[in-house]
Amino acid sequence: MPFPNRIPPAEPDQLDERQQQVRTKMGPHGEEGASAMMRTFWHYPEFARSIGRIGTRVTLTNDLGPRLAVLAALRTAWLCDGEYVWSEARAEALIRGLTDAEITAVATASYDSVLTSVETHVVEAVDELHFTHHLTEEKWYRIDRLGPNALLDLMTTYSFILTLCAATNSMGVQLEPGSTGWGLRREALVADGAGHQASRVVPQRVFEVDYTLLSPRQTEQASRMGRRGKPSTSKLQKAMMNYPTFLAAMAPFGKRAIDDTCLPVRVWQIACMRTVWRCDSEYLWSQHRKAGLKIGITDEELLGVAEGPDSTHLQDLDRVVVSAVDEMYDGNRISDANWERFDQFGREGITDLILVYGLYVLQSCVARNFGTTLEPDSIGYLPELQRLRDRQQRAGVKLGE
Repeated sequence: MPFPNRIPPAEPDQLDERQQQVRTKMGPHGEEGASAMMRTFWHYPEFARSIGRIGTRVTLTNDLGPRLAVLAALRTAWLCDGEYVWSEARAEALIRGLTDAEITAVATASYDSVLTSVETHVVEAVDELHFTHHLTEEKWYRIDRLGPNALLDLMTTYSFILTLCAATNSMGVQLEPGSTGWGLRREALVADGAGHQASRVVPQRVFEVDYTLLSPRQTEQASRMGRRGKPSTSKLQKAMMNYPTFLAAMAPFGKRAIDDTCLPVRVWQIACMRTVWRCDSEYLWSQHRKAGLKIGITDEELLGVAEGPDSTHLQDLDRVVVSAVDEMYDGNRISDANWERFDQFGREGITDLILVYGLYVLQSCVARNFGTTLEPDSIGYLPELQRLRDRQQRAGVKLGE
């Protein structure tokens, strides 16, 4: 069943000037006949605006192709308990020619003789991203053959749909009239990560670009990225420069989640740190540790971020932020108590938290799959954090050596 409704869909005559401005730029998603999800997002214009371009990439222009993309979306919505998003993806899947048997196979993981080999690889790759945030060598190289941006498109699809599930579940968006939700006994079919092993050491697969050899497309994208596009930028940004189409698609999403967020800098940093910790991205942890120390977050407090919301090292609001991230990571929905604590940051405080979570799940997947190594002046996980890593990720996941 869908989660209880918390934010009702908006009506055009209820919107303020900024909400109306964004709505009118959303095309069919801004019209009165728009879906309940999009009309709910009208309440949060900066959130709606930030996901537009990345949503277009996921649904229309990705290198996976429409059939594989909708299969990836279905599997992600299933794993993230997003019944509303599942119902919308299911309707799209039927339009794309998938049968009810194929859609059911995505949920039950009974792919034999139902899905093709490449379809099975894509769906199983979503499981790997969900449970370990890292693709095995087989999945990496099979999906890479689908197109120059196929790997990044898969990671983007997973993270975008995960973000939509956290948002729609937390807002309590109800199913559209006449739409089909699970239609299955979901409780008996939920996957766990027992069959997946999260590697502690990941191979380097994508290397940083040489700025003297950039293509015209890369040069154009670098110029649009400000300081993040300069040769002095981080290793991860230089590695992502291999994929300028990906960078262009995620730009508004990242700009809102990082540069234009309404969250206070400490709240934002704690949310980043807890997300990348849960995703086991040592590279991003090391980068945000440096930034956290500069604003007064201590290593003792970061130990608390790693220990979790019950840690005695956390202050009150830090505990709320860590708890809210865990609620999205483990249960795909922010609780009433934590939801209300973000009202103090303005209308978009809660959606900015959801964006930070979704963005840093995506960046963690990218950093882990690229195998990005630590910057020369960075420190990874401190020794006292190593004992906590076995319970870092989702239940049932085994950590490799």
